[in-house]
Amino acid sequence: MFWKFDLHSSSHIETLLERADLTLRELLDEDDVLQECKVLNRRLLDFLVQPPHMEALVTCVTEEPPAELDERLRYKYPSVSCEILTSDVSPITDALGEDEGLLRRLYGFLQGHGVLNPLLASFFSKVMGILINRKTDQIVGFLRKKDDFVSLLLRHIGTSAIMDLLLRLLTCVEQPGLRQDVFNWLNEEKIVQRLIEMIHPSKDDNQHSNASQSLCDIIRLSREQMMQIQDSPEPDQLLATLEKQETVEQLLGNMLAGERDESVIVSGIQVLLTLLEPRRAR
Repeated sequence: MFWKFDLHSSSHIETLLERADLTLRELLDEDDVLQECKVLNRRLLDFLVQPPHMEALVTCVTEEPPAELDERLRYKYPSVSCEILTSDVSPITDALGEDEGLLRRLYGFLQGHGVLNPLLASFFSKVMGILINRKTDQIVGFLRKKDDFVSLLLRHIGTSAIMDLLLRLLTCVEQPGLRQDVFNWLNEEKIVQRLIEMIHPSKDDNQHSNASQSLCDIIRLSREQMMQIQDSPEPDQLLATLEKQETVEQLLGNMLAGERDESVIVSGIQVLLTLLEPRRAR
C-alpha cells in the first residue's frame, strides 16, 4: 500500500531556502511556513533565528505595518509572525527569551503613548505568555528590573489583551517558589490598590470592567492555589491585601462617595461578590 511510504513532494520552502537572496517576507507569504516550523525544519529555523530576522518578527507584532502594504498583508505578516514566535519551538523561544535586545524591543510596545492597537496588543500578549511559560526565570527577571512595568500594565488595563497578560503572569509561572516571588513583587508594587483606583468615575468603562475582572481573577486564583498548597510557608500576599478592611473601604468609597457611576458600581459589586464567595473544600 503506497501510503505506507513517505512519498510527499519537497516543500516549496526548501526550494526558497536554496536562494541566497531569500527575504523574510517571502517566507511569511508561504502557507506552510508555520507547519514547517513545528516539524522542526532545521534549515528554516536556522534562517528564522538569525538576529535580523528575529528582530523583524518582533517588529511585526509590536509596530503598525507600513501604510503602503496591501490591506491583506497588513494583517497577514503580524499574524504569521505571532504564530511563529508562539509556535513553542525551542530554537525560536530560546532566541527570543535569551536576547535582552529583543526583549527590550518587545517591551517597547507597552511604552507607546496613546491607545494600543487591540490586534497588536493580542499578539504582544501571546508572545509574552509563551515567554513567561517557557523562559520563566529570564522574563520574570527582565520585568522585575522595569520600574514602570506595573504602571504600564495599569495604563493599558482597558485593553483586554493587557488584562490577559497580567493573568498570564499570575498563572503561567509554574515553579511554586518563583510564583510566590511574583505574587510578593506585585503586592509590593501595590497592584491591588492600584487596580481598585481604576474602578473610579474618573476612568472609563473598559478600565472599570477589566480592573474588576483582574481583581476577581486574583481572588479566585489565590484561593485555589491556597487549597492546592496547604503547607505553604507564607500566606498569599495579594489575597491578604484584597481581604483587608481598608481595601474594601477603598473600593466602597470609589463606588459610593461623590458622583455615582453605574459602571463603577457594577464593577465594584463584582469584586465584592467574589470576595464573599464561599471557599470550597479541596
